[in-house]
Amino acid sequence: MIDQEGRSLAGPGRPQVLFLLTGEISSVLVRGQLGHLIEHGFEVTAASCLDTEDVPRDRAWDDGVAVEHLPFVREPSPVHDLWALWATARLIRRLRPDVVNASTPKAGLLGMLAARVCRVPVRVYVVRGFRFETATGRKRRLFVGLEKLAMRCANHVVFNSASLMALAESEGVVAEGRGEVIGAGSGNGVDVERFAADTLPSRAEARHQLGLPSDAVVVGFVGRFSADKGIADLVGAVESLRTDRPALHLLLVGQFEVGDPVPPDVRQTIESGEHVTVVPWLDNTAVAYGAIDVLAYPSYREGLPNVPLEAQLCAVPVVAYAATGTVDAVQDGETGVLVPTGDQQRLVAALAGLIDHTDRRSKFASNGPAWVADNFDRRQLWRGWTDRYRAWIGADA
Repeated sequence: MIDQEGRSLAGPGRPQVLFLLTGEISSVLVRGQLGHLIEHGFEVTAASCLDTEDVPRDRAWDDGVAVEHLPFVREPSPVHDLWALWATARLIRRLRPDVVNASTPKAGLLGMLAARVCRVPVRVYVVRGFRFETATGRKRRLFVGLEKLAMRCANHVVFNSASLMALAESEGVVAEGRGEVIGAGSGNGVDVERFAADTLPSRAEARHQLGLPSDAVVVGFVGRFSADKGIADLVGAVESLRTDRPALHLLLVGQFEVGDPVPPDVRQTIESGEHVTVVPWLDNTAVAYGAIDVLAYPSYREGLPNVPLEAQLCAVPVVAYAATGTVDAVQDGETGVLVPTGDQQRLVAALAGLIDHTDRRSKFASNGPAWVADNFDRRQLWRGWTDRYRAWIGADA
């Protein structure tokens, strides 16, 4: 095998792990983890759809990772999916990996099917969230059925969080006791060093860089602008709060999603509101966390979200819906406030409670960094994954 820079990766006795992701942009979900495996004696290949310019190739993957193209498409397409299944099976037969690790919806399903057909000894399905949570009717039944199929093809099912695993068990997607969570959870952990206090921009610097008022109370959000992320609820809450707090400002970091759009009136408010600042992309999200007073995260479903973890690591309190995954990422009453999912009145009340009480904000802010560092440091998670691979390979040898 050859990596993206033409270097040979072959080595006798090195266990081989093949990672499958739908699109190259999802490489962020495993960045650093693959390099850690290579450093600890594994040979690693990553395969995804490379027909994209979302991420420069030299920034997408860790050094030493061999990269392969597979024709995955995000949306359902029987013809394309059969072709991708055949291509995945062909790749597996050529590489003969000891482990196939598959995640993200399309790569997870097709990857586990192909690995089962090819009799890969260790088949790991990583569950990062469930699309069926916010689906209804026939669509929900389809998503549930596809998840069951993927998990039955795997011999190891790893969930991003305890609440996600509990949901899978309660919905009958996976048998109780068959799944596991590594450590406190999270797909790839948090880069604690990147958000160390001595590396963060000052509040004044961050606000100047983003064009935010220096004296305003700023509520922030980082992520996709979609219905599932609760953007409509957040915008409505801020509009309500501004009735008595006209200086309140909203910072949104991210972009509108076509596949799960926000209502047109909400988009208009975002695009035209003088009190709303939109930043499509930040290389360093610490700038956003340094500029805001409170992170609002009203997402309706998650696996285990990194954004609240990063915010708390930067000493920013969080107000969030108590959704699957998010409940594992925020300590209610200690580092932030969790409110019932979809309860917009409670969302408004929780935000008001932090906006109006700086002492409460300070308490939550001081509790966040140590809790995140102790439980979600990515190096801990990488060590957990490395230990699992060695155990699984040894058991199935």
